[in-house]
Amino acid sequence: MKSSKPMANEDKQLVAKNSMRFNRFLIFRYVTALFLFVNLYWGILSLVHWTVVGMIPIVLMVMDGCILVEQTQKYWQQSNRLQVTKYVFWIQTGVNVMGVFLVLVGQQQRIVPFVNETGRWLLLIMFMLGLLICLFVQRKIWLIEHDRDKYLTYLKAFEGYGGK
Repeated sequence: MKSSKPMANEDKQLVAKNSMRFNRFLIFRYVTALFLFVNLYWGILSLVHWTVVGMIPIVLMVMDGCILVEQTQKYWQQSNRLQVTKYVFWIQTGVNVMGVFLVLVGQQQRIVPFVNETGRWLLLIMFMLGLLICLFVQRKIWLIEHDRDKYLTYLKAFEGYGGK
């Protein structure tokens, strides 16, 4: 037996609107999860050749957790401000730039001690890919903070039709 009452139409519309607003930030949650697991893998492999630089992936994972907290709050707080997300992705961008530079000058073992010369070009590709993803995310953040993203037009159209 069901003990709960069916949701009223207004409640369903409110849940639908909140979900759509929350989905506006979906790309950030996916990219953050990607970087969280990449940094976790990097951190675990760095334990074998532990140096102070091995703290970089650990710090990045903590920062990724801060992004996830900010993103979770977006369900209840209807704001397009993404302060934590923006700053952490700038830091991640800086780490990728540093990684690209160190690989290009042949000093990749300083930041990724478990990769030898044969994996140098793969590492360069990974850092470049990470850099491009970070720049893409920064562009999306700028568009959302300035209300110029495409998803906002879909959201306004949805709300214009009464959220049905």
